[in-house]
Amino acid sequence: MRSTRFTIIRSLGIALVMFVGACGSSGDGDNTGKGGSGATSGTAGTTGSAGTTGAAGTVGSAGTSGSAGTTGSGHGGTTGTGATAGTGNSGSAGNTGSAGNSGSAGNSGSAGNGGAAGSVGPGTGGGGAGGVTGSGGGGRGGMTGNAGRGGGAGGRGGAAGTGTAGTTGSAGTTGSGGAGACQKGQTKGADVAVLGESFYAISPQYIVNRIQDNARKAGSLGASETYHNVAVSGQNMAYIAGTEWTAATANGGMPKWIIMDGGGIDCLSSGGANCSTCANTFKTLLGKMGTAGVKEVIYTRYPEPGSPPGSNASLKACLDGTMPMMQTTCEGSTSPKCHWVDLRPVWQTGDVLSDGLHPTQSGGNHVGDLVWSEMMKECMAQ
Repeated sequence: MRSTRFTIIRSLGIALVMFVGACGSSGDGDNTGKGGSGATSGTAGTTGSAGTTGAAGTVGSAGTSGSAGTTGSGHGGTTGTGATAGTGNSGSAGNTGSAGNSGSAGNSGSAGNGGAAGSVGPGTGGGGAGGVTGSGGGGRGGMTGNAGRGGGAGGRGGAAGTGTAGTTGSAGTTGSGGAGACQKGQTKGADVAVLGESFYAISPQYIVNRIQDNARKAGSLGASETYHNVAVSGQNMAYIAGTEWTAATANGGMPKWIIMDGGGIDCLSSGGANCSTCANTFKTLLGKMGTAGVKEVIYTRYPEPGSPPGSNASLKACLDGTMPMMQTTCEGSTSPKCHWVDLRPVWQTGDVLSDGLHPTQSGGNHVGDLVWSEMMKECMAQ
């Protein structure tokens, strides 16, 4: 009887092994996570004598959680536990968007460029940097960065980044003598004196007339007013610093601005030697002007002498040796402020009379326009 019972149990055990071997394999589900790698199917536990527990499914690297393996059903033996469900790991977060490029520098007086948009990328969009200082221009706000790409399925998508508004550009500083900074109509003709020799004195006075025409068109000189021209032909630097300066300030007159040259006659009579006294005489004159309240002086460096320009070798040699000393004296003066204006770059063939010294109409226009441009730049006599 015992032998018979043992035989039956043994038979059932064998049957159970066969049955569990068939059913326990149902743990191989298609558990692939969407977006991340799917969880590997849990393999059903192989049934021992009382059913060994099936191994757990491998954890999915990202994305949707892997489905649990189906529980193997044991017949007769202890029931084999189904494979534990593979838990899907959370997908990695979207990468951070790159920062917005900074706004380019605003040019002086022009509107400041706004901050550039945050670069499109996953994660938080970078804020646009503020516009660099420009003329009163508000920086554009940084554009909103695109939302970050989502992580694998189950992972949290990167948040959309909002670009930071660009900082408002501050107003550009007005350049010294900028056109918008000068007050027009504040100058009387007597406020400007012209000193020198025949380059400014010879009739018709092409240079001075051109400067006055430009001043009238700009609204800086009355229609019937003229500058106080005391230049005298054939006079050296000592005469200019003495007699002409006295004439400029006669009868209670006191010019605020001076246009002048000087030293050309000294060179013309020197036979090519430098004028050794011209710079010191000029320095003394500038001191007198400063004491009298003159604000600014324009000294014009002679153009190349001769017809064509530069052909008078003797006079050119003296000017080339004397003018650098005059330039140093001018640029070293602060009261009044002295502006050195070199006429050589604008002096062209056709600008000089046959004497090689004095301007034609075109020469007067070129010189007059250059002097006027310096006056506007410095807000001189506007």
